[in-house]
Amino acid sequence: MSASSYSIYLQIYMRNLIMRIREVDLRFLLTIAFSVALSLLYSQNNDSFDSLSKELIQTNDEKARANILIALSAEVEGNRPENALTYAMSAHEIAVNHHLDKENILSLVRLGNCYMRLSNYREALINADQALELATKLNLKDEIAKSRTILALIYYELGNYEQSAKLDFENLAYYEQVKNQKQIGVVLGNIGIDFISQNNYEKGLEYLKKSFDIAVETNDFRGMSYQYNNIASLYADYFKDYSIALRYFKEALKINKKLDDKQQHGIYLMNIGNCLSKLDENDSVLWYFQSATRIFKGLNNTYLLSKCQSQISSYYLKTNDLHLSILHADTALQIGQKYNYHENIKAAAELLHKINLIKNDTIKAYRYAIIEDEEEDSLVILLNQKEVYKLEFQYSYEKSDKIKQIARQKKENLMVVIIISLISGLVIILLIFSRYRIKAKSVAIEKRSIEKELEFKNKELTINLLSLIKKNEMLSEISNKMVEIGKDAKKDETKDAINKISRELRNSSDDKMMKEFSLRFQEIHSGFYETLLHNYPELTQNELKLCAFLRLNMSTKDISELTGQRFLTIDQARFRLRKKLGITNSETNLVTFLSQI
Repeated sequence: MSASSYSIYLQIYMRNLIMRIREVDLRFLLTIAFSVALSLLYSQNNDSFDSLSKELIQTNDEKARANILIALSAEVEGNRPENALTYAMSAHEIAVNHHLDKENILSLVRLGNCYMRLSNYREALINADQALELATKLNLKDEIAKSRTILALIYYELGNYEQSAKLDFENLAYYEQVKNQKQIGVVLGNIGIDFISQNNYEKGLEYLKKSFDIAVETNDFRGMSYQYNNIASLYADYFKDYSIALRYFKEALKINKKLDDKQQHGIYLMNIGNCLSKLDENDSVLWYFQSATRIFKGLNNTYLLSKCQSQISSYYLKTNDLHLSILHADTALQIGQKYNYHENIKAAAELLHKINLIKNDTIKAYRYAIIEDEEEDSLVILLNQKEVYKLEFQYSYEKSDKIKQIARQKKENLMVVIIISLISGLVIILLIFSRYRIKAKSVAIEKRSIEKELEFKNKELTINLLSLIKKNEMLSEISNKMVEIGKDAKKDETKDAINKISRELRNSSDDKMMKEFSLRFQEIHSGFYETLLHNYPELTQNELKLCAFLRLNMSTKDISELTGQRFLTIDQARFRLRKKLGITNSETNLVTFLSQI
């Protein structure tokens, strides 16, 4: 179709959209327009996508729209996960607004899938769990199984292989019961991956081959492609048999051409390049890597692009072309640092470290070694965070499951004692509520009283401080004038006497002022100094006073006027104080820190 034809095509559909403006929700119109634009820009060769987009525009049935949007989400997930998420969200909105239970569950499953693709595991788990809860409530068996499938994948990604396998075996039992051969194959593949992740490689391979055989029987090309890839990865990563791995990767690539999954196509090309490199078949390695690079650039997949650049750098390093090796490693490093891909940054830094050692440039090599070590630390932190994340979800899941079990038990016993329970419960709730209100009111009154008293004392202390500052300024002026008078005195004895009086006046003023301030401050903020000294016994008296000034949110200027110190002196004192208090993070505010003591 030519560009002019597309323009006419768009105008016709937009005219139809405008004619329906009173019947269709505005947000849904935007979704349709977005879908048309995507079909024109990205899917000229994708008949399925074009067909679904046309159906979406032409139908007035809300249920049909929701299902088409779900199908569109699945269609673009491999190449454009952000767009897939948009479609899934639109489908969910329609399903909720029009009370379409089945479509609601399927859209939640889709959202879980999309969020998982985008590594947002929290949202993925929330949506998948909601789908399972709703499907269970409505007793929709197929939807329960679909919800369990996405939950199993999420738990697998989080490293909770036991929970993943548990859900997969539950699904296997269901699909065997309903004799759904295609889904049995899919679940067997997932179970195989679970076994491999638990280092049971032989058992994992057995399940992967069973899954592949079923995919062939059911003519499931996507299943065949995935299992070829999984088997190839097993041979490459664990058995180190790159010849067999290469054969399976090529078969996966061949089948994937029928699916138009560009991202997966690029991954297969990169995997083939890796195997050829391991087998020292360097003649075609570069072609595979460069082909993968073009695909990742087209998809704007910066993570895979960065990874592929490191692979190309490794190839050039192996062929002793250090200049090109540095060029591609540096590209990989820059992309990794821009998007914070720690694993890719580490790989690129490791390559640049090796290359510069070969070039005898030890300074650069050392610099990249530092980056490598920093990223290693970051990866360890991320791994720990993921483990915490997994434990958090496991706790939430167990807690939720326990709550559901308790709810079921209560429901079974509820009918027997319903009247007594309601009356007793109502009386107890009224008593508790009444008691809670009285207690809450008492606490609120007491809290307001304390807050008002503290506010009044703080205001009083601020007024006293201002008064002290003014007194100090006045005494300083008197002292300065006496010094000037002393300069004009003719006798040395007179000069000395005047200067002595001036110093004593200034010192006694400062001492009196600070004693009065300390006394007032401790009356309002009792325990402040004791807590500070208990936690930080090395603090000096001057540093304690500085802490008190900062606790009152006084600026450097205010402190300078109060103490007669220069701004620079106070700033240096603040810097030393941060070190003694152990505040190493520059984002932590010193005043905020002290106000919490």
